[in-house]
Amino acid sequence: MTTGADAMDAASAPPAATTTTTEPLAAALARLARGAPTDLSALLHDVERHVVVDGTNITAHCHCLTLDGNGRPRIEDLVDAVAEHVLDYAIPRSEYHAAREEAARTGSSQKVVRLHTKARKLFTDLIQSGEGGELLLFALAEKLLQLPQLICKMSLKTNTRMHIHGADGLHAGVDAQTGKLLLYWGESKIFGDVTSAVRDCLKSLAPMLQDHEASKRDLQLLQRHLDVDNDDLENALKKFLNPDDPAFNSLEFRGLCLVGFDCDAYPKGPSKTELKSVVSAITSTLPGWKQHVAKRVTEEKIDAFSMHFLFVPFPSADEFRKLFREHLGLSTEAKEDLPEVSGPHLVPATAKPVATASPPAARASSAPKGSRARTGEPTAKRARSPKAKGTPRGAP
Repeated sequence: MTTGADAMDAASAPPAATTTTTEPLAAALARLARGAPTDLSALLHDVERHVVVDGTNITAHCHCLTLDGNGRPRIEDLVDAVAEHVLDYAIPRSEYHAAREEAARTGSSQKVVRLHTKARKLFTDLIQSGEGGELLLFALAEKLLQLPQLICKMSLKTNTRMHIHGADGLHAGVDAQTGKLLLYWGESKIFGDVTSAVRDCLKSLAPMLQDHEASKRDLQLLQRHLDVDNDDLENALKKFLNPDDPAFNSLEFRGLCLVGFDCDAYPKGPSKTELKSVVSAITSTLPGWKQHVAKRVTEEKIDAFSMHFLFVPFPSADEFRKLFREHLGLSTEAKEDLPEVSGPHLVPATAKPVATASPPAARASSAPKGSRARTGEPTAKRARSPKAKGTPRGAP
């Protein structure tokens, strides 16, 4: 005999985490993740992975650039590797699958090449774009964390001079203990200053985790444009995304953050420096970075949410952005005039500030002789004591 309490328990229990083909949802999502955790190991060294910050729900990761045989940071090679993901990041899986089928049928790669060209053209030519960081976050989420992207928001652009409002990426996983679907809201910042990068990253993430209206827009986009190239899996996922379905109660929001920033642990050019020296310098300052993240999540009132937080220290954040733009064939000249807003939930690309982006030449020439031009978000100067090697600009 079933009692009212039994019915209540059944209604509140997490849904069976399977697709309609009875494949476990976790296994189906794991198959979607493109690449393996070791794919970038020649370019990025794991300083730290999957380390929970004490007293928080933050899982921290830190990856530094490797050095070539002459002791030079392999930043150009990393940019090349990251840029190779533009098609996976920007083009829906179903479109890519159709192009591959056409190539298999005809022996011609024309449609695949066309999609790659289309993907490259979706990136903005605005000098202050943070899209290189978004693509790096995508690559690390899929390869290192094995969290597949659910929607290609780049493909929704109707104007390349704009950014789509909301999360930089939406990735998914399954909690092994609870069976909940974990929806990761991605946010990336590539700044010269680690403090500013962390602050702005978490400030941007907070509304998506906390504010029902802010997340509602992306959930609606996800329901309409979810593309995993598998009808059974899409139908299973959409149950979790539908507020009128009991499965929605087993959808958990989590954060997925990446910050890239200047760090002086790297040699400036060819040298006899070994990677272990770079790692040692970064390791000594890493606890301070993590504690700053812990402080900021509390201040943003998102400390109850679990999140992955990835640190990627660069020799120069500006150089990473510049090389990324050059690789995609984008202009390196500043673009100031903006078109009218168009497309779904679009905002001007300059609404995403880059703290160390190079200023237009006209403004750069007005800087006093011998001074260093400041760009992006100005911060008040403050006296500080000498830093140990490996400390990034702006470290707490």
